[in-house]
Amino acid sequence: MAIAANFLKFPQAMALQLPLRLGKPVWNTKRPTTRRGRAFRAHIGAVVKAVGLRVEPVAKSIPQWWKDAQSRARAFRQAVRADLIELDFSAPIQRPNLMRQIAAMGLSAWN
Repeated sequence: MAIAANFLKFPQAMALQLPLRLGKPVWNTKRPTTRRGRAFRAHIGAVVKAVGLRVEPVAKSIPQWWKDAQSRARAFRQAVRADLIELDFSAPIQRPNLMRQIAAMGLSAWN
């Protein structure tokens, strides 16, 4: 109820939340979901079959800079994987300088 009252006070707020389709309508979607869309697609398909028009889809070309960036990223990942150090968590941790540093700070115990 508070939301509706707010929209009555400020109608521009409701207008900002409405989904506005300002672009051109798309009729050639892959799978139309409405009855009108399916009928329109069937009609277009019948016309294309009658005329004998065959439209081949154009493959999107990938820019060379993108291919170069991907190959550099792949090489970087391989270099990082090759340089990783295998950690042995079963071995005890040796920290000889830690106790000296704690004594130098004046701390006697961990609490």
